[in-house]
Formats: sequence, structure tokens, C-alpha cells
Amino acid sequence: MGHELARYTLMIPGPIELEPEVLGEMGRPLYMHYGREFADFYRETVALMRRVMLAERARAVFLVPGPGTAAIEMAIGNVVGDGRTKIVVATNGFFGERLRQIAQAYAPPEAVLTVEAPWGEAIDPQRVEDALKRDPEVRAVAVVHCETSTGVLNPLREIAEVCRRHEAVLIVDAVSSLGGVELRFDEWGLGVCAAATQKCLECPPGLAPIAISEDAWALAQAAQRAGRARTGWFLSFRTWDWYAREWASWHPYPTTMPSGLLCALHLSLNKILQEGLEARWARHARVARLFRQGLRNLGFRIAAVDEAAASPTVTAAFVPEGADARALMRFLREELGIAIGGGIADWAPKAIRVGHMGPTASLNRLIPVLVGLEGALRAQGHAIEPGRALRGLDAFAGAQ
Repeated sequence: MGHELARYTLMIPGPIELEPEVLGEMGRPLYMHYGREFADFYRETVALMRRVMLAERARAVFLVPGPGTAAIEMAIGNVVGDGRTKIVVATNGFFGERLRQIAQAYAPPEAVLTVEAPWGEAIDPQRVEDALKRDPEVRAVAVVHCETSTGVLNPLREIAEVCRRHEAVLIVDAVSSLGGVELRFDEWGLGVCAAATQKCLECPPGLAPIAISEDAWALAQAAQRAGRARTGWFLSFRTWDWYAREWASWHPYPTTMPSGLLCALHLSLNKILQEGLEARWARHARVARLFRQGLRNLGFRIAAVDEAAASPTVTAAFVPEGADARALMRFLREELGIAIGGGIADWAPKAIRVGHMGPTASLNRLIPVLVGLEGALRAQGHAIEPGRALRGLDAFAGAQ
């Protein structure tokens, strides 16, 4: 027999713990991925995704098989894939840096401009505006909505306003925000929104939703008509559009769709809409505030410098002085069967990251993490009386 994987309760920043009924959809008998019935089911699922993205006016919404990175590369590759279109990439963490790397794969160095903020701080929309004023030839901006490496939520609405004023297409990595944080594709005038199913969308990994505005579509098609686009075939807007139109009745996508995963997504999107988007955004924000307060009770320092910019879906925090982040994580895994994430890059030895998304945006899921961290700190020799992690959370919750 091969190696047997250990099973942990997943409180990492994704994939997340899923509801049994969503997982149950993956166990259905396998459906063929084409034919009128399944094509209609796919379009119905796309319509649900439009409602969750608030993207009813988007030129197109596709469900691309693959990780969120596939949708992000699809977005950047189509918009700046001619090798000439200039793009500003806003980066304040590991995944902002990845946006820049993807842009550099499609555009020469002089066409990829950067707006930076230190890890732990949010992108300043004024700096994006300054960059667009300095170079009126810039046609696109890319930003991570929730920077998963630091737990910082960037001011997407304000950045979108800047982009609209300068007629720049805004490309958004919403992998760890869509479904848990306010995001209004149409109203805010987003250009492209790329996401993934395994986080706030409450589904297993494997599908990458992408919404494309009319402006983003026009910019991509200009590159295509000039014969300069370098997006390849599978991740080309044009390819997906051709199948959506020409094979609409039986196969409106250019590849085999993971049918079981699509069934799971269909159910999870219905559950999200049944809860209500605004109620859902409020739940994530409320639970995140309580969790951060519990961490502060234990001496953790929240990585987001400004509390107003702390993400509702993932928290990164520096461990108390003298503590070892890796040892805390190991204690939770080995003693309690709970998996949390560690810091990325230079933050690896000194920070933890905890996801609170979908079903895990719940005190029932997060209190065991706080109590476990309290016990882990005592195991490392820290003098912490029992119950400190939860001290005052009732009053704190009432004040929120």
C-alpha cells in the first residue's frame, strides 16, 4: 500500500473545510460533460456565478478548469499579451509579487510598472493614480484584493475608481475574497475578476471562475486582431468565446469539464445566495474581528498594520516574543488535529496564517484554534492562564 495521508481539520487559508452535502456532490455517478442537458446545467451554474460576482453586465463569465492561477494568467495574458500594452501591478505581498511575475511573462520589463507597499500595509489608491498620471499609455492595472500572505485587504473599490478615471482596465485577483468580502463587479467597474472555488466559494479546488468586462474584452480583442496576442489556445478569451457561441447547444467550453466539481459548485453557489451576500460579508467580518481579538489576548500581533485593512477571510499574525511559529503549528496538528498555515518567505519562522472562509468563518471553528494556540504557548513555557484566549470576547462581540 502507498503512503496514507493524515486527516486534519483545515483552518489554513484554503482549501477549506466543506459542508458534507457539497462533498456529497463529488460522489455522484459521473456525468458526461457534454450534451444539451449538461450544457444547460453549465450555463445555469455560470448564471449563479454572475449573481455571486454581481457581474450581470459582464461581457463573459467562464468557469475554467484549473487553479485560480489559471484565471489570473488568462486575465493578464489576454489583456497585455501583445507585449506592448503597459500594465501597473500593485504589490504588497507574496501574491502581488506573483501578479508581477505573470505580467513579466507576457510583457517586456519596460511595460510592467509597479506600485508597492510594505508587507502588512494596504495599497494606497493615490499611488496608483500617481503611476497612471506619470504614464498615460498605461492601459491596465492588476491588484490582489485579499493578500493572503499578510491578511491585508486592499481598497478595491477606491482603486477601481482611479482606474475608471484614467480609462485603465482593472484586473483583480479575488481568489481569497470572492464570496466572503464585498465585491461588486458591475457597480465598481472592474475589468477582469479571477477567482478559485476552494476558498470562500465553499467548493473543492479545481475550477477558476473569471468575469470579463466589455472594456477588458475590447482591449484583448485589439491585441488579437493585431496578431500579437501570446495567450496560447486554452487560456484565450477568443477560444472560450468561440465554443460558448458555436457549440452552445452541447459543448460550450473548449475542454472536458470536471462534471462532479461543477455539481458541487452549483450547490455551493445556491447556498451562498440563500444566505445572502450582504449577510455573508457581515458574518465574515464579524467573526474575523473576534478571532483577531482572541489572538491579541494571547500576545499575537496582527500583521495588518491598520485594523481597517485586516481581511475578513484570512488572518496573518506574528507570534509572541520567544514563541516558535512552526512549533505552534506542529502542536495544533499533532495534539488537536488542526492544520493552520505558516508565514510565507521571511515571515515563515515568526508568523501564522489562519483562514476563516465559508463554513470556517464561525466561532465554533475558530474557538478550538484559539484554545489550541493557548495550550501550545503554555507547552512552550509561556505563562498563560487558562481561558485567556477567550477573555472578553462576549463583550467584544456585543460591541461590534
